[in-house]
Amino acid sequence: MADFQGKVVAITGGASGLGAATARAFASRGARLALCDIDGEGLRRIKGELEAQGSEVYTEVVDVAQSWQVEEFRDNAFKNMGRVDVLVNNAGVACAGRLEDMALEDWQWIMGINLWGVIHGTHFFYERMLRQGSGHIVNISSAAGMAPLPMLASYCGTKSAVLAMTRVWRAEAAEHNIGFTAVCPGFMTTNISKSVRTCSGTRRRTPEEFTERVDKFFRRGNYDPAITAELLVKAVQRDKGIVRGGFETKFADTANRLSRTFADYILRISVRLNNRWA
Repeated sequence: MADFQGKVVAITGGASGLGAATARAFASRGARLALCDIDGEGLRRIKGELEAQGSEVYTEVVDVAQSWQVEEFRDNAFKNMGRVDVLVNNAGVACAGRLEDMALEDWQWIMGINLWGVIHGTHFFYERMLRQGSGHIVNISSAAGMAPLPMLASYCGTKSAVLAMTRVWRAEAAEHNIGFTAVCPGFMTTNISKSVRTCSGTRRRTPEEFTERVDKFFRRGNYDPAITAELLVKAVQRDKGIVRGGFETKFADTANRLSRTFADYILRISVRLNNRWA
């Protein structure tokens, strides 16, 4: 899919962060857009921005954890746009906490969005792409899906699952002229760092203070999601299976694959340092 002029790209979580950056990247190449998000005001902002630049944009407020809402978004996207050439399952959240501090509701919340959101999007759009005879689905995983991190078991678990599922789906869909890509970003400055649900504190900070510290780290680093968005678009153009975004992702993935024993040792040390000094 070398040319996106007139192609239709559907993006979940498209109101801000990587979703909005991806919408801008595809729009700059002439794509038409169908965006959904739980943030209606954010959708209105990105719609206005892109339409002012001449792009055709359809938006809908959707909670990707609800299968019927994703199915309606699929139906409305095809009805309004005529087809969907690319789906980007981008909507995601983060939950940080040690096992003893996390409630089942926390697990259900993050799995509903990060895991079931991807399953819902893929399930409903894939069947229409099969009838269409072509398409490409991009699922957003993470560096945390390649190598585990302290206090992020739930996030790492959902992102690891997304990566594994995408690899299998890519192999299955190749016979039907449909591509799959897993994008594994590293550091990015998005709202996910501010909205993370933190269940545990450290010796020095309450959960609320820890969340604020993490958000300040990402804001100070100014890790522009537009960089990852460009990698994503190029991956669709080249039908690339996995995208490792940033040095930290490549380093974590390589170290984890070279020696899992060493990686597990580093993880234990990281847990201790995090508890004492974070």
